[in-house]
Formats: sequence, C-alpha cells, structure tokens
Amino acid sequence: MLYDLTSHARWLPPMPRGEGRWHHLRMSSPLRAAFFDLGNTLVEAPGDVDHWQPLVIARIQEAFGPLPWAQLLYTTDSRRPSAADPHRQETNRWINAWLRDRGEHWTEAEVERLRRALASPLPDAFSLAPGAEEAVRWCKTQGLSVAILTNTITRGDTEVWEDCRRLGLGGLIDDVVSSYSTGWSKPHHAMFDRALERFGVERRAAFMVGDQFGEDIVGAKRAGLRAIWKSTSPSPPEGSTDQPDAVIASLADLSAVAGGWLPK
Repeated sequence: MLYDLTSHARWLPPMPRGEGRWHHLRMSSPLRAAFFDLGNTLVEAPGDVDHWQPLVIARIQEAFGPLPWAQLLYTTDSRRPSAADPHRQETNRWINAWLRDRGEHWTEAEVERLRRALASPLPDAFSLAPGAEEAVRWCKTQGLSVAILTNTITRGDTEVWEDCRRLGLGGLIDDVVSSYSTGWSKPHHAMFDRALERFGVERRAAFMVGDQFGEDIVGAKRAGLRAIWKSTSPSPPEGSTDQPDAVIASLADLSAVAGGWLPK
C-alpha cells in the first residue's frame, strides 16, 4: 500500500500515443525550470529491506489503536485505477472501497485520518543520492526554478515538503508536485502541467530528471519537456519509441549535460 517512492512502476500501463500532444516541440526555449523525481533519483535507501512497514503500522496503532486488518491493508495493493483513465489517482476512495469490502464503514473524515497515518515520513534509511544536493544547487545557481515531481500513494505535497526539509533541501526546492495531491500520476501530463503552471514556464523551457523510463522520461517527453534519464543502462527499454534527451549514471553528471542547454 505505501511503497510511495517506487510502486507505480509496477502497475502503470504504457501511455497511449494520443497523449503526446507536445511531443514534437522544438528545443528552442531557454531553460527556466528543472524537475526531479524523488525515489531512486534524489533519494535512495540501501538494500531491498522494507523500511516503511514498522513506521506505518506504529502510526496506525497510535491513531486508531490495534486494528486487526492494519497489516493486511499495508501489504495489499488496494488501488483500483479505471481502465479508461489508468493514471487517475483517487487514494481516499480506494481506501474507502477496501474498507467497505471488509464490512468497515468509515466516514470521509475517518478515511482521511487513516490516509494521514499511512503517509509516513521518509524512513531514516533514506538519504540523498550521490550528487543530489550538488545537482539541485547547480540548478539554483543557474537561475532555474526547481520542483520535485513524485508519484505517491498516500503522501501529499505537504508530507513531501517535510521530507525535503529533513533532507536539507528545503531552501533549494521551490515547489513539490505529488501525484496524491494532483489526482493523476506520472506519466500523465497533469503532473507536468501543474509544475509548469506554478512556475509560468513553457514546456521546452523545463527538463525532467528521473530513473523510471515510463513515468519520468516517456511522461516528460510526451508532455513536451526535455528528459534526462538517470540510469546505468545506455539504451531505452526494448520496444520503446521514446528517447531521452540525455542519459546520466549519476546526478553528479547533470551539470555537464544540462549546462549545454543554457545560453552561451
């Protein structure tokens, strides 16, 4: 339920080509904004250990006392995306439906309390990825507005902002766009549109940096942005018709790539 940083990669289907309305825009606009994914891009955690579970279960018990189905809720994927709109995100409705299926009838206010209990801060095991602070700081020195665009399940903009402050990025990040608060998840263009509108920048004046090819790279390209894929693989997934504008193995390499897009 709460693998907020990476879980969408397991369930998002390919985005229809029809959503690529801005796919062929030229790269003539000067850079004005940099967008970063969070999990496995700006932050990382060691190993395959589930660092979230003890925190989340403790938060649920603190808020509601012992619930016999709390562990099941945590481990079950309760998302119910519509086939017609697979990137639409309605977390509270999904939680409510999951509860009703088990004979639990909660008010909207109670469901929201449960959602907040599930929205644990980043566990202490997470830390900034190598080169992350330097990359974001470089963007700021170039006069770029910086936003985090992250797919989350229960964590909204407010919770992600708190993580940024704890990680020491509070003074370097200008905005946060979470899929929970947006109501759509990457690769849907609504995530990118929301960030662009907040900064008032054109599509080709922004670039997206992320590790998930489908969510971050395909989503950004089809929304009309430039895209930098953080990956140790030199080639896109087999069968992909979308290409990143650049590939970097580490955020330490960002300035060398994005610097070439700045005015001389």
